[in-house]
Amino acid sequence: MNAPTNENALREQGVDTTEDYTAKDTAASGTAQGTDDKDDKTPTAKVLIDLALKHCTLFHDERGDGYAVTTHNDIRRTLKLRGKDFRRWLSGSYYTATKKAANNEAISTAMSVLEAKATFDSPQYELSNRFAMRDSAIYIDMVDAYWRVIKITAEGWEIMDKPPVLFRRYSHQKPLPDPVRGGKLSDLHRHLAIKSEEDKRLIEAWLVASAFPNSPRPAPTFHGPQGASKTTSARILKSITDPSVTESVDLGKSPSDLAQILDHHGVPCFDNLTSIPAWAADMLCRAVSGGAFSKRELYSDDSDVLMIFRRPIIITGINIPTHAPDLLDRLLLIELERIPPEQRMDEATFWKGFDADCPGLFGALLDGIAGALKYLPDIKLDRMPRMADFARVACAYAEHTGVGAKTMLDIIMQHTSRQTQEVVDADPVATAIIDLIKERRKWEGTASELLKLLNGSQPPHRPDGWPKQANGLTRKLNVLHSTLNEVGISIRRHKNGERLLTLELKPDSPSAPSVSPRSPIHAGLKVDDKHRPPSATPSASIHNRNNVLDDTDDKGDIPAWLPDDPDSDVAEFLI
Repeated sequence: MNAPTNENALREQGVDTTEDYTAKDTAASGTAQGTDDKDDKTPTAKVLIDLALKHCTLFHDERGDGYAVTTHNDIRRTLKLRGKDFRRWLSGSYYTATKKAANNEAISTAMSVLEAKATFDSPQYELSNRFAMRDSAIYIDMVDAYWRVIKITAEGWEIMDKPPVLFRRYSHQKPLPDPVRGGKLSDLHRHLAIKSEEDKRLIEAWLVASAFPNSPRPAPTFHGPQGASKTTSARILKSITDPSVTESVDLGKSPSDLAQILDHHGVPCFDNLTSIPAWAADMLCRAVSGGAFSKRELYSDDSDVLMIFRRPIIITGINIPTHAPDLLDRLLLIELERIPPEQRMDEATFWKGFDADCPGLFGALLDGIAGALKYLPDIKLDRMPRMADFARVACAYAEHTGVGAKTMLDIIMQHTSRQTQEVVDADPVATAIIDLIKERRKWEGTASELLKLLNGSQPPHRPDGWPKQANGLTRKLNVLHSTLNEVGISIRRHKNGERLLTLELKPDSPSAPSVSPRSPIHAGLKVDDKHRPPSATPSASIHNRNNVLDDTDDKGDIPAWLPDDPDSDVAEFLI
């Protein structure tokens, strides 16, 4: 939607842009000065409605909920009409204007009318949670008392008071620190216990990618023994992306519970998971890749509330809490080692040191996001790994730091091999098939014949999850198809009467299938060397500028401005 001018949009809402509002406006128009005076001629509800229309811009979001944008003391706020903050603003505004209190019935009546006008007479604008992207710029909601937002482009970043995007907020959210320039994101590792240099680079790339709301990002999964700082590592990542009073959450007891958690948190953190049930694994897959969830609206017969989200997620657990191949493909497996007693410190000392560094780390993260935006249009991968959008952002960030896209892509491909190994190690059917094809190189037959053959290789008491019938084995092969392909085993189906299966070692695979890392995959990059960081080296190959990742969102852009009314006598009654 094209952004109208300031004055026109205010007039569309019935607002007089020529004067400030004062209590005299009410008296001059003959409006009532109280709620209980029998001589009052104008209903209180109408006074409340007129106040709101004069000093708010109404709209509805993509879910059909009504909102108002208020401006007071040069601070612009986005308030849900059915929320307690707007109710307080409306009551306080009425009292400031009339020196009387509005009764609950009048307030409820006015809010119903305003909600109807927001829904049917006002435009629709999309609301974001913590992160938004418009016109190749990323916006991060600081969630502070001044409702400031950080705008990031390929040229750098700035803090804005009145950005061209709107955010929805929740009571659990905490402010991000005021960013400080000049830091390095790699300094974060002074507070983390990640041993592998490759994993360190993956975590930095993930932090940068977390700000790209239109791109799927894998979920960092910290695992390791007790005392390996898994929870602390997760809290650190969340504190510079989406601080919250509830630093970690659980999966809930139902898909509806989990959907609300995913919807309300910009970066949900699931701490200390032992296992992830199948229904939750499916929901997390949709949350990473992008999906929608519908549930029945409260106090209604058939109305639905539709939640659409794509989230950067953090997970911790002593063990990797899932081996479902589809979810495992969407994880970043980060193994931590137990911290020696002589290196431990108490919570107060640790967080005092981190809090002192946090503004500089956040500023360095913003620099990294800007750097990724700068190099992203020129990144072209010779081969797309899993989570290809994340890989492109990671490679762009690597070019910004001087590590190089080629090195980052090699790291990502090696991590893919680790994911495959986890699936193979945890699945007895996958292990049995690999052993069979390692010996025979090729096998052909029906699913029933394959199950009988595999049963013969197992002890009498077969492992949990072992298929009992041929159709169970067929479903298992569907799940393992990508994993087996990664280790060099192809599966083909032939529907010529008996539905034959052919399992075969690929011609270019070694005689013994394994999940050792593939040969390095090179990232092509077109970059002008004069813009390259001093430590960077040109990539192996050059490609034309194409396949650009388009992270712009064309869903209902909001105006480039919103009401910027001068201060009025309308009081602020928000917590």
